[in-house]
Amino acid sequence: QRIWVNNGPLYESTKLLIAGESYKAARIWNKTEEAIWERSHQLQQAKDLLDVKQRQVSARLEKFFGNEYSEEWRVCSKKHELQMAHFNRELVDKFSICRNSLDHIVEHFEQEIVQDANFLGTAAQQISELSQICKIWQLKQVGLNHGGALLCTVSGIGRINQRITKSLELCDDILLEMTSEDLDTPSCLFYHHLKMQFDEVFAQIDSCAVA
Repeated sequence: QRIWVNNGPLYESTKLLIAGESYKAARIWNKTEEAIWERSHQLQQAKDLLDVKQRQVSARLEKFFGNEYSEEWRVCSKKHELQMAHFNRELVDKFSICRNSLDHIVEHFEQEIVQDANFLGTAAQQISELSQICKIWQLKQVGLNHGGALLCTVSGIGRINQRITKSLELCDDILLEMTSEDLDTPSCLFYHHLKMQFDEVFAQIDSCAVA
């Protein structure tokens, strides 16, 4: 009550309206930012897993074509030389294609979401700035431009909220499209299938050598 005596109920209620709408915009951004981070993390994990698999392939191929193995291993691997030569060519080739496809997905994701995400990240501040832009201090005193300040505030909040709704819909659509299945591009599926075949052959050689 004491505040209202000093500033008036119209000013205080308008200030509370701006603060409340700014808070809602900040909460929307926090949730969206978390979803974007989770999806970005998922994309990075897919790339990291692919790199780990290829390092494993490279180490095993180096062992196969190197000289540091036992006579038993040499005998057991002899009949798989053509297969390993095929794996050597195909896995490197398909790894490169799969890696490029994941890079393209990441680039597309970032380009698609960046503009709308940037707006959502600034919306709360834009609403807060309406206090100055709309000169709501005028609402403290009788005889000043109350109508103009109120119209500016309400229309400003409406405009920003409309943009928030549109940007949020676009961000949600992009996030929904970017499911884990989208990371299974044809080239990546082929690579993972080829890697499984490679692992099976390598395991056969190892089992033979220790038998």
